[in-house]
This record gives sequence, structure tokens and C-alpha cells, in this order.
Amino acid sequence: MTNDKATHREPDPPSASKSIAGGGYIYADETARKKYFRYLKRALKVGLLLAYLIPITILTVYFDYKFNTSIRESASLHLAAVTESQRNTIALYMQKRIINIFNLFHPKDFNLQPVPDEMGYYLANLLKADEGFVDIGFINPDGIQVGYAGPYPHLLNKDYSQEDWYIELTTRPQSYVVTDLYLGLRGVPHFTIGVKQIIDGNYYVIRTSLDPYNLYTFLTASSHGKRVDGFLINRDGLYQAVDTDFGQLLEPAVFIPPAGKSDDVVEINVKGQTMLLAYTWLKEVPWCLVMWQPKDVAFKEMENIRYSMIVGTAALVLGLMVIIWLIVNRVINWTESLEHDRAELKTQLYHTHKLVAVGQLAGGVAHEINNPLAIIASEAGLIRDMLDKSLGLECTPETIIKELNEIDKAVYRAKSITQKILSFVRRTDPKLVPCDIRQLLEDVVAGVKEQEFSVSNITVVRDYDPGTPELMLDPDLGRQVFLNLLNNASDAVGEGGTITLKTRAEDGWVKVTVADNGVGMDADQLHKVFMPFFTTKEVGKGTGLGLSISQNIVEGFGGRIEVESEPGVGSTFTVVLPAIS
Repeated sequence: MTNDKATHREPDPPSASKSIAGGGYIYADETARKKYFRYLKRALKVGLLLAYLIPITILTVYFDYKFNTSIRESASLHLAAVTESQRNTIALYMQKRIINIFNLFHPKDFNLQPVPDEMGYYLANLLKADEGFVDIGFINPDGIQVGYAGPYPHLLNKDYSQEDWYIELTTRPQSYVVTDLYLGLRGVPHFTIGVKQIIDGNYYVIRTSLDPYNLYTFLTASSHGKRVDGFLINRDGLYQAVDTDFGQLLEPAVFIPPAGKSDDVVEINVKGQTMLLAYTWLKEVPWCLVMWQPKDVAFKEMENIRYSMIVGTAALVLGLMVIIWLIVNRVINWTESLEHDRAELKTQLYHTHKLVAVGQLAGGVAHEINNPLAIIASEAGLIRDMLDKSLGLECTPETIIKELNEIDKAVYRAKSITQKILSFVRRTDPKLVPCDIRQLLEDVVAGVKEQEFSVSNITVVRDYDPGTPELMLDPDLGRQVFLNLLNNASDAVGEGGTITLKTRAEDGWVKVTVADNGVGMDADQLHKVFMPFFTTKEVGKGTGLGLSISQNIVEGFGGRIEVESEPGVGSTFTVVLPAIS
């Protein structure tokens, strides 16, 4: 034999103070409802803000990182370009000075034994090209300076044959030499350019001294950018041209280029200020050109753009937060109002269904109340007869009190029945309280169904687990559920049937079973059993709302209803509810 089974499950309720019911909420009281919507409003705001802010924050951090990298690369590339331009400028400067000196060998009247006037004429020509030339000397093949013009006449006839620069110039194929800065006999920092020429198989050399300050002036005059400055250092790391505010000539420089690299851009700290430095080695002279710029100046323009982007992003985020805040407030307030109206309608529907259920019990209840009323009428008539002396009945206070006691019993029985009916009919707001499910079932069976079952010869079998824990229910709604299941069961079994009530505790849940041995349902009916307005009863005997409403109520308690049925065998409805932990 095969059983069809339908199971309806819903997620657990958010908390014990409120529970889901038919897509809405059943609240223990108004405070719980407001508390829930405050929680919902807060959760939506936080969720939406996180959903928008997390991607924006990630993108902002990413783009800020990329922008910082771009700032560094842009500033570095700019300074490197300035350095490259300055290197080419200095190279051109040195080449022109070397050519100017070479040209002195080429006049037709050039004299290998120049007189002072001729040397003065040569110096004057050099000064027209560059005021940085200090003096000029002509050296014969023996290394003796035989011609001189300049401010140090005592250098005439000086022997240069043992000078390093002279030996380098005359022993190597290169036709010129540029020395590092040195003090020499004059005690003033200067550098020398020497060029050689082979005449009649012998080396003749013209040497000139140049002022490094003039070279620095030329260096800074063609600089580019805001607060971009530079200096020259030799391979020993000594200044060859520098601003006096930054350093002194022939002193160790603040930066020495690392070995193995011809050019690069680095950051260093000088006197508490971070500097961006670009360096490159010159070809015409063994010096390194270093261009520097304060980091805050180099990054200032791009940083301004960055700050504008940050402010713009912050304004966008703030605006987004305000919009989300306003929209969530409006939507939640609207939803809360809608839910309040929906709960009110649902309560009215539950109440209406109660009235229908009670109406179905009217016949049995009327019979149940008629019995005590008949007793009251009989006892009242007997007392009247006892008071009629013509009938000769015993009329003592004791006998009258005995009959009055019977009247009291009948009155209290009728009162008990009407109170139990009113407890179903009375409209109350849902309130979740701890309940003993066994007592609740007895309230339904013994209170309003017992007489009907007795008249119809329906047997009720009770199989209650003594260890059944309490449940968090609204007692009134709970009675309505089981009253509806009992009504359906009694209609299904007819006269002489059996209804079984059973409770079991299992893994934190309580299962309450209402089983009958009635007509049962086929697969199609079983599929539609919880649909509103679907009924298997005859026209006019059922609304088709009982099971649908019962399902909503049970789901509102955080539970579910399971049903098994087979035609001709009967139906079993199992209400599964969470136990109080």
C-alpha cells in the first residue's frame, strides 16, 4: 500500500518574540512588531550601505594606489626628462668650449712661440664665447707653458709635464681632456680643459681654466619645472658645481650614485625633507649630473587632483548614504503600515473562521446546554410542588437545599460550556506564551467536541507522550487549528469512526498527530488540500479556508503541517512545532 505525503516547511522565525505566518508576521505584542521593524530597517540600511560602500571602497583604494603609482611615475619621468635635457645642454656647452679652444690652432698666423699680446688676443676671443674662461696657456712638447694670458702671470714657464691631466692627454688617443675641480697653485676651485694638436710630429697643448660658478649659472639658467635644481659631482662624490645654499665645492655630496647604473630616479632625505633625485653620467667629462626637486613640489599638482577625486568620491558616498537612508526609511515605514493592515485583516479572517467553526458546533452545543436547562426546569417544578401543601410532599429546608444544589450544578455546567465557546469566538490579539499541548488538546476535545462525538458514536483515542515539552504558542490560535483538524476528522469518519490524538517529542520538535480512519483523499485532492477555498465536503458544508488558515497559523508558530492520506484508509495530519529549548 502506497501513501501520498505532502510536507510544507518554512524557515525558522527570526526570534522567539515574533514568527512568520503566511508571508506576514504574528507578533506577541505591538512592542515586538515595532522592535522587528526597527531591526529590519537597521539591517536593510547596513546591508545596502555595505553592498554599495564595499565595492566603492575597494575601487577607491585600488584607484588611489594606482594614482599614487602614477604620480610617482609621472614625477619621476618628468625629472628624468629634465635631467636628460640638462645632460644634452651641458654636453653641448662642453663641446663648444672644446671647439673654441681647438680653433685657436688654425689661424694662418698661429705662432708656436706666442708673445703676451697674442695670448691676450686668444683669451679675449674665448671670453666672447663664455665669460667663464679664466686664463689660457700654451704648452710646448716639453710640457713647459711658454705662453700665458690671465690673472696669474707667475704661471708662465710652469712645467706641466708631471701633471696627471697632461700625462693623460698626451698618452691617450683622445684629443682633449677635462679635469675634475681642483684648487691648484692658485688655491681657488677651478677645472681645466686641455686640447692637443700634432705639429711637425710633436704634441702642442692649449689649456684653459674655467670658473665652476659660471658653469653652475649656466646649469640652473636652463632648468625646467618648479624648484628644480641640480649639481655636478665627480666619481669620488665631490661637488663640481653646486648652489652654495645646498653645498660647497669639493665637499662630499649628499648623494653618491650607486655603482653599475648610468642613470636612475631615487628618493632621499636631505635635512628632514624628502627629495626626488634623477641622475645621469656625462660623456664629455667624468661627472654625474644630478637634478633634484622637493617631493611635495613634484607631487603637488597631481596631489591636488587626487584630493579633488577623494573629495568628490566622499561627496558621492555621502549622497548615496543619504539617499539609501531616506529610501529605506520610506519603504520600511510603508511596509510596516502595510503589514499592520495585513495583520489586522488576517486577524479578522481568523476570527471569522472561528465563528464558522463554532456555528458547525451549534447543534451539539445546543443539545449539551439543553440537558442542564431541562434539569433546572425539572428541579424548579419539583420545588414548587413541594411548596404546594395540597400535594402532601415533604417540604423541609434540607430537601429544598438538596434540589437547589442540583440546580446549581446544572447552571455551572451550562456556564462552563458557554465560557468555552466564548473563548473560541472572542477576538484577541496574538500572544505567544508557553503552552502544554496536551492540555490544549483536552480543552478542544472535552470543551466543545465531546458531546458531538458522543452523539455521533465517534471514539477518541488519546496517545499523549508524558514527556512532551511545552511549546511557545498563542493558545487561542492553537485551539482554532486543532478544532479545525478535529472537525475535518469527524466529517471524514462519520458515525462510528475513530479519531486518534498523539503527541511525540523528537529532536527539539513536538509532533501532534490527528489521525482518522475515514474516507481519505486521492493524490489530486492531497495536492490541493492547503489551497484556499478548496474543500472535499458537500456544497454549503465547508468554506475551504480551514486548512489554509491553519497552515498559516502553524507556520506563524515556526512549524509546519504534514499530511498523509489514502482513499478508503483515512488521513493523518501532523502538526510539527518547535519545542521551547
